[in-house]
Amino acid sequence: MVHPKVLTDPILRERYGIKPKGKSNLWLGIFFSVLAILWFIWSGTNIANPAIRSELISFNVVDEQKISITYSIKVRDLASAHSCKLVARDIDKNVVGEFTDQMPGNSLGIGSNLRTVEISTRIPAVNAGISSCQ
Repeated sequence: MVHPKVLTDPILRERYGIKPKGKSNLWLGIFFSVLAILWFIWSGTNIANPAIRSELISFNVVDEQKISITYSIKVRDLASAHSCKLVARDIDKNVVGEFTDQMPGNSLGIGSNLRTVEISTRIPAVNAGISSCQ
C-alpha cells in the first residue's frame, strides 16, 4: 500500500517511479480490430469470386495423336480477351501436348461458356486438364 501523500505529490510520484496513468489504447485497439475484420471480409470475398473461373467437364481420347477436352469458363469482365492454357499428359504424367485457347473480348456470351478443344499430342495421352486461365 502506498501512502496517499505519495500519490498526490508529483515529486514523490517521480521519486518512487509511479507513472501517471497513460491514455488508454482502447480506441487504437478497436480501430485496428475493425480494420483487420474489414480486410478479412474483403480478401475472402475477392478470393471466393475470382475474375476467371474454369472447370474441367470431360476429356476424350480421339486417337493416338489427339485428345479432346471440354471445359467451362466464367469471367467477370466480358469486354477483355482471355486465354486458357490446356495440357495433355501421358501415363507418367508428362506433358505431351499443349494448346492455348484464345478468346477475344465479348466472345463469351453472358459470362459463362462451354468450350470443346482438341489438343494435338506427340505420343498417346491418357488425360487432359486446364493449366491456367488469364
